[in-house]
Amino acid sequence: MEYWDIYDKDGNFTGRKKGKYEKWSKDEYHLATEVWVINSKKQILIQKRSDKCEILPSMWALTTGRVVSGETTRQGCIRELREELGINASEDECKLVKSYLKNRLGMIWDIYFIRKDIELKNITLQKDEVSRAKFVDTDEFRQMLKEGIMCEYSEIYELLDIVDKLD
Repeated sequence: MEYWDIYDKDGNFTGRKKGKYEKWSKDEYHLATEVWVINSKKQILIQKRSDKCEILPSMWALTTGRVVSGETTRQGCIRELREELGINASEDECKLVKSYLKNRLGMIWDIYFIRKDIELKNITLQKDEVSRAKFVDTDEFRQMLKEGIMCEYSEIYELLDIVDKLD
């Protein structure tokens, strides 16, 4: 079973952990991470989730995952990127952009940007999780959201605006 560390709403580690499928109380939070790989053309690497995925099958999304016990969100970001897309990144490349408290999900969710040029032919998809990957600019990303084929959440528009302002 996968275990997650328990945090309070202020991000303080409680010293406890629980299994992924155990019941969590409303004042217990776990860590999650999302990574936006952005190339020198300001295009964002997105992935189409496998139709076998329990959550959001066949939807386009970003590389996202829960942080396992003992990991930081930055380490989880690096692990998820390597597991799902076969991309290696260093901790120095992962820049924390935003942290969100998701009360409804009991999650503290850290968003990282990695500025990196990657060739799609060098990506190795984790077939159980990912069926495709591609780069899109922010206009295409917004269009995919409008069409309902991209995983949407309220903060995503703020993050797209940040990408638009990058040098």
